[in-house]
Amino acid sequence: MLVRILVPAALLALAGCAAAVPGYMPPPLNEKKNPFPAMEGGDIRDGRYEMSASERAMDCKRLTGSMQITISRLKDAYGREEPSAMASTVQTWAGPVFGSGGKGADRQAVYARERAKLDAYNEELAAKGCKTLDIEAELARAPEPPGKKY
Repeated sequence: MLVRILVPAALLALAGCAAAVPGYMPPPLNEKKNPFPAMEGGDIRDGRYEMSASERAMDCKRLTGSMQITISRLKDAYGREEPSAMASTVQTWAGPVFGSGGKGADRQAVYARERAKLDAYNEELAAKGCKTLDIEAELARAPEPPGKKY
C-alpha cells in the first residue's frame, strides 16, 4: 500500500524537476505592449514651457485630454486654503531630505508652470490644425460637483 503512494509521488517530483532544467526558458507571453508609454515632461525656459519630444508626438485627442486634466487640477486648487508660512517653510526644507525636492511647496510657481504648459499645448493644437481650448473661459467656469458620473 505504501508503494502505491510513494511511486506516484516520486514520479510527480521528478516531473517537476525536469521542467526546471538549466537553460530552460518559457515561451514569451503574447501581451500587448502599452500603447501609452510614460512621457517625459518639458521644461520652463524664460517663462515659456518647452515641450518634450514625447509631448510633441501626442495627437489632438491626447493633447486636449491632458489640457482638460490640468485645468481640473488648477480649478481644484482654487477651493483650497493657502498653507501657513510655517507649513510651507517646513515642506521646502524637508522636501530634499525625503526626496521630493520641495517642488510642490510654492503653489504660485506650480500654477505658473501649469499655466505655461496649457499655453504651449494650445499652441501645439493650433499648429496641428486641431480645435483649441479657451483656457481663460475653462478656468473661469465653476468646478464640476463631486460625484459626477462619466
